[in-house]
Amino acid sequence: MELTARQQDIINAAINIIARQGYQELTTKRLAEVVGVSEAALYRHFESKTDLIHKILEYFQSLAHQAMGSIHSEIKDPLQQVKAFVLNRYKLFIENPDLARVMFSEEIFENDRSLAEHNLTIMHIHRDQLIKSIQAAQKKHQIRTDLEAIQLFRIIVGSMRLLVTQWQLCRAKFDLQQEGEKLWQTIEKLITEDKK
Repeated sequence: MELTARQQDIINAAINIIARQGYQELTTKRLAEVVGVSEAALYRHFESKTDLIHKILEYFQSLAHQAMGSIHSEIKDPLQQVKAFVLNRYKLFIENPDLARVMFSEEIFENDRSLAEHNLTIMHIHRDQLIKSIQAAQKKHQIRTDLEAIQLFRIIVGSMRLLVTQWQLCRAKFDLQQEGEKLWQTIEKLITEDKK
């Protein structure tokens, strides 16, 4: 995704406003003030508030896509790919805590079908990529074959999402990366084949 420097500034400001004040507080007036441009200038970069949120979703997807490409090119072991996906998400949200708040905000997506569909599409891309690694690990008998890949995906991503939400609600009072690694170790014990 190619963004101009000004578009990136606007996206960053919008993410910050949503994360700290809520989606309803994201107005063109407030956004223009934060970025230091006129309201009319905003419309040269984004057609509407909805268009801006779509661009934020595309921005998140581009970050996630870069990470997934890196994981699959650098790591060949499928179980390690799953682990790297999970740990990378924690790293991404630690580096971009406001972005995590926006991506997990139900308020943004509940009343706009196009935004909900866009977010769901991103989830499905991640699901498909992760399931591919899970199934490859099952073929190598690294992950239990008596469990459906889709259910394993939900366990892995659902627990990750819960941990990130807890981290956000307590204002990052615990080390997300450390707790994420512990959670992964627990999940790995539950889903991997017994080597006995």
